[in-house]
Amino acid sequence: MDLLILFIIGVCFTTIVFFVGRFACPRHDRVPLIEVDHVLLWTTLRRGCHALGSLGPMTGIDNDPPKGHHA
Repeated sequence: MDLLILFIIGVCFTTIVFFVGRFACPRHDRVPLIEVDHVLLWTTLRRGCHALGSLGPMTGIDNDPPKGHHA
């Protein structure tokens, strides 16, 4: 039962990443879903991961030293 839940969560997450990657692609470069093969699937998933990763950390913590501080 636990593996089924993990599988469903994985499929849902993969579907979200796929559609983020699909909509991150310009409209004129999108291939119809019926023509997506394994290469385009992995490319779209990779594009989705990069698009989600480009959002950056969602915390308000600034790791940069203050400006004007000379050590």
